[in-house]
Amino acid sequence: MIDVAIIGAGSAGLVAARHLISAGLRPVLFEAAKTIGGAWTPSSAVLQTPSPGNKQNDDDQPASKMWSGMRTNLSKYTCQFTDFPWPEGTSTFPTVEEMHDYLQSYSDTFLQDDPSSCEFLMQCRVTNVEQLQSCNTAASAALGPDDEEANYKVEWLDIDTQTTHCRDFGGVVIASGFFHTPCMPSFLNDHTNSNNDESSGKTAPQTIHSSQYRTHNHFKDKNVAVVGGSFSSLEIATDVSKSAARVVSIVPSIPWVIPRWIYKFHPLLSPEVVGNTKTITILPSDLALYQRTQPFQGEVTELTPEICQERHLYVQSLVGRKQRSSPLGEPTNWNEPTIIAISDEYVDLVNEEKIKAIQGRLVGIDDDGRLQLDTNCDTSDALSDIDYVICATGYKPNLHNFLSSEILSTLDYDHEDKFSPLTLAYNTLHPSLPNLAFCGLYKGPYMGVMDLQAQLAAKLMSGSMSIEDEAYKSALKTSETMR
Repeated sequence: MIDVAIIGAGSAGLVAARHLISAGLRPVLFEAAKTIGGAWTPSSAVLQTPSPGNKQNDDDQPASKMWSGMRTNLSKYTCQFTDFPWPEGTSTFPTVEEMHDYLQSYSDTFLQDDPSSCEFLMQCRVTNVEQLQSCNTAASAALGPDDEEANYKVEWLDIDTQTTHCRDFGGVVIASGFFHTPCMPSFLNDHTNSNNDESSGKTAPQTIHSSQYRTHNHFKDKNVAVVGGSFSSLEIATDVSKSAARVVSIVPSIPWVIPRWIYKFHPLLSPEVVGNTKTITILPSDLALYQRTQPFQGEVTELTPEICQERHLYVQSLVGRKQRSSPLGEPTNWNEPTIIAISDEYVDLVNEEKIKAIQGRLVGIDDDGRLQLDTNCDTSDALSDIDYVICATGYKPNLHNFLSSEILSTLDYDHEDKFSPLTLAYNTLHPSLPNLAFCGLYKGPYMGVMDLQAQLAAKLMSGSMSIEDEAYKSALKTSETMR
């Protein structure tokens, strides 16, 4: 049986392993943490728990990126694999713990740690993946049941024993996750938490990344600034307001803030029977947003002003009037793509002045601790006397830490690209790298898409399907255009 290395045992790695087994291949999963689950590992299960003021080194043992009490911003109907429904009674928006339990159950059901069919190498960090010279460069190359040819060399470090190992594999699936290396504002590279203004006695605020946030209890009676306009930024601002003395939310662009549940009005087919003309459907936001109103016309590779305006108008119809009348306000430039954040309480807390929302970009921190903002807003004293700055400023991929320079060059890899760092056909493959696949390596990967990526990779590696050269070229062109 042919061995295929899978880098990562989170959602993407587990579903890749499940479909490789079904295709007659033997997955070997490498995971740097002690437990499976990847990003959905609860903070109680990690090897280290960062706290405010302690930096998480990229070479340290993996830590959870989820905080206590966090729930998904998509419903369980989107956060599940196609052949593994949630148990009855699961919350519509699962907690981190429920997500981890779901993935553990999935693994227990499909991935028994039987060396003859599947192998887990826990606390093993992959340090190098390179294509062997003997690898067939034909895009249609596949791993037949009697094929003993090795295509890739994988090197790794056993974190527990601090020993290095090397092994050849017939194929490799990269499922290391997109949310890996925290991205901080560039000016903070030279900023330390020990800076202070001795003349005034003021101390510069401590700065942490949102991945280090664990609980609002750490910030009791403190003044906290949360930077960013994404889901994690707004939800952390909401959570930390439970204990903080003051919360300032600094958003670079005003997002549309959508609650987890959305009311949709529909005309009744027979209003004379009910005596009303409309009925209300209450849906999880993802089921309202991800519905097709017409047959699929092909991928949209360019967001024109007209498309952007249409999307803004639709989202505005879902949000209603509450955001428009709040101090946050609505997005003003409808020629740009919509920015959507999901939060149930954020706008209410802004209205109640428990969160001060400011549109602008954090560009520096003065010696006396005052935050410097590039903004047109009147910030008055909102940016002074800040104790903590929580930066929900995204992540960068870490593929350059273990993929060879030749592979990275083929993929046109850009470490600074926080949205789409690779050129790939179907976000999964490259014809010049047969039997190498990517699963879940783009911003906002959905579990249904991971499932499809895993099935595609397994079928190609096992030879049960192939892709014509013209289809590959077209898919690569789409990837390049979108990037």
